[in-house]
Amino acid sequence: MYTFYAHFLCTLLRIMSMIINDKRQKYYGEIKARFYLRRPTASGPRKIYLIVYIDGKQYRYSTGVRVYPKQWNSKKELAVVSNTLSKQDNQNNMIANERLAKIRRYFAEFIEYLCENDVTDIVATLKQFIYQDVAKKNFDPYAAIMDALHHYHNYVKPSIKDSTKRQSESLLSEFARFVDSLPEKDKTMQIFSQSGLNMYKEYLIEKMNKSKVGATKRNFGVGQLNRCGAIIALLINKVFVPKEEVSSPVVWIKVEDPRREDQVGHIPLLDDEVTAIENCSGLSPVEEEYRNVFLLHLECGQRVSDLAKLLTGNYTVKQGKKYNYIVLSTMKENIKAIIPLTPRMTMLIERIKSQKLVDPVEFEEKTRGKGNNTYNEAIRRIAKKAGLDREIVKIDSTQKEVRKPLYKTVSSHDARCTFITNMIRKGVSPERLCRMTGHANDEMIKRVYAQLTVDDEINRIESDLYSDVEDDEV
Repeated sequence: MYTFYAHFLCTLLRIMSMIINDKRQKYYGEIKARFYLRRPTASGPRKIYLIVYIDGKQYRYSTGVRVYPKQWNSKKELAVVSNTLSKQDNQNNMIANERLAKIRRYFAEFIEYLCENDVTDIVATLKQFIYQDVAKKNFDPYAAIMDALHHYHNYVKPSIKDSTKRQSESLLSEFARFVDSLPEKDKTMQIFSQSGLNMYKEYLIEKMNKSKVGATKRNFGVGQLNRCGAIIALLINKVFVPKEEVSSPVVWIKVEDPRREDQVGHIPLLDDEVTAIENCSGLSPVEEEYRNVFLLHLECGQRVSDLAKLLTGNYTVKQGKKYNYIVLSTMKENIKAIIPLTPRMTMLIERIKSQKLVDPVEFEEKTRGKGNNTYNEAIRRIAKKAGLDREIVKIDSTQKEVRKPLYKTVSSHDARCTFITNMIRKGVSPERLCRMTGHANDEMIKRVYAQLTVDDEINRIESDLYSDVEDDEV
């Protein structure tokens, strides 16, 4: 009898357990999930979220992938892969779809697990399933800012030059050292807030002060400091804020450089120094070619990247009353530079084309490399042979006085500075100079005024006052 009742009780418990499990299956079947694109009307790539409804409540989980809104199929909940898209877009979308497929599988495993186990905290269990393949590690601010830099280069400003990309990556190396100096508790997304940026600024100022007393291996001045801070602020505002990873934009307030323009900037060449370069003998054929390029540079005042366009003929010519004018689209500002095509400039361009010793296509890259074949190295060799030994006094980034002969400091940018200075001496307005040199505004041109002598200023005043007065009337 006891055996019968025991058997009956066990059978009843099994039936009750089956009924309970059946109810749970019906309950768990009501848990719904879908993929959702945040802000689908935005222009840039947007995050894809997994939205899960449990017991009337909504829970949102980041999938870790993004897609352009126009490339998102909301019905199929997939990123579009098509022959009409670029190879890069298709590759990005396939990566996104692979991740979504994996999350779908994890969600199905989650539902199956609920049906077979007694779970008290469903939401926490769901999170464990969704993020089961994400390694448990501390947040890495440097990795985050490098990802932001690559995103900025690929999506926000894809036209940026490779040389600028390399320079940006170099600036972020200082941020990596800053992150290493922090305790683990401070390595959070909070580092990309205004308070975090201010903390980074204090770190950079401290490094600059150490550099002033020789406590660092390399000089670290105010210019480098501002570039290191500005790139972080740019990435926060252009990447983290639009992606809603940071709530508000930040502001980088520049540390002012106490040096005057003539203590730090480029030096305009004197007329007799230009003549010495032009008449210099004993040059190799390549140096003669670079001498012609430098003389052309002095004549037109363009950036090196735009000077290369003059060598390749990548410009149009418009007719004026006195001269023809070269109209050139500048690379840096993407605005039109209007350059008087003087007889001397025409002669130099034809001479350079006829010699064919400097490859115009490789010209810009050669200005940025190292070694004896680069433009700046050639300019300095030519300047030394021409006897350009005027002592140049500069104040370096650590506020120390540095004295060097001109032939050791002269560079391609001094040609641009010389051109601007000469035009100012002739009375050309900063506004007109902007159009001639391809500047977006006259801020830099006005700084050149600091290098004009008292005699230059007197000549300018006389030109303004007496330009319409005959000499015998004065």
